[in-house]
Order: sequence, then C-alpha cells, then structure tokens
Amino acid sequence: MTRGLFDAFKAGQRSMTALIVAILAMGLASCESRISSHGHAVDAVELNQIVPGETRLADLQAILGRPSFEGAFESGKVYYISEVMVEPPGGRKRASTRTLIVISLDGEDIVTAIEVRDETSGKTIAYLDERSPTPGDTFGVTEQLFSTLRRKPK
Repeated sequence: MTRGLFDAFKAGQRSMTALIVAILAMGLASCESRISSHGHAVDAVELNQIVPGETRLADLQAILGRPSFEGAFESGKVYYISEVMVEPPGGRKRASTRTLIVISLDGEDIVTAIEVRDETSGKTIAYLDERSPTPGDTFGVTEQLFSTLRRKPK
C-alpha cells in the first residue's frame, strides 16, 4: 500500500516539475524586445522609379502611396516618414531607425528633387512621456478647493 502512494507522489512530482519548467520557459520567452514599425517604408527600388524632372505627383502617389504629410503654405513639398520603434523588456520605447523622404515639386506638380534624411541628419526632439503634460494635471483635493475659493466672482 505504501508503494502505491510513493509511485503516485513521484508522478505528481514529475508533473509539477514539468509545469514549473513550462512556466519558466514562457516567462523567458516574453523577455524579448517588441519592435513596431510606423509609416511607409520606402525602399531603393521604389526611389529609383522616381525621376526628377519627369515624375508627376500622380505617378509619385501611384509608386509610394499617399504621403505622410504635405508641406504647409503651398511649399511644394511632400513628406514620407517611416520609423521603427524598439521597446526593450522593462524599458522605454525608443526610435531605432527613422527615415524622412522629402520630395520637392514645382508649380506643375513635377518632382524636382528628392532628399532622404535619417535620424542622424534630423533634429533631436526631446521625448517627454507617453502623454503630454498639461497644467493643472497634478492638483490634489486641497489645491482644487483653495483655487476655487481664490477666484473672485464677476
């Protein structure tokens, strides 16, 4: 009778060990950087199809798709931006690669110049937080009460 209990205990111990190993393996598998891409990644083949002085805006949009944004005040520029973000486990999301393609157009919507900028040639922009800070966002209960009392009625 004791032998049967001992065999059942060994089988339970093996299944428990297998369960612990599976949980640890899943935990280690989740310790991987997350990579996400945004925008339209333009490759060299697509860029070689654009010929300054010949390619029109309609042809450009047929090759690359709609631009990410257009220049303000009728500047005659369209922009295609692509960015690859990496989020290490337990870390902050950061840009791994960023490419900005600036295409200049003349008054007749014909491509005049192509400029490719990457993260090394652009301006560095300070990354603050996931959300933009707003004034009054950190008021506690007492600050809210006293700020209401300080207001003068009109």
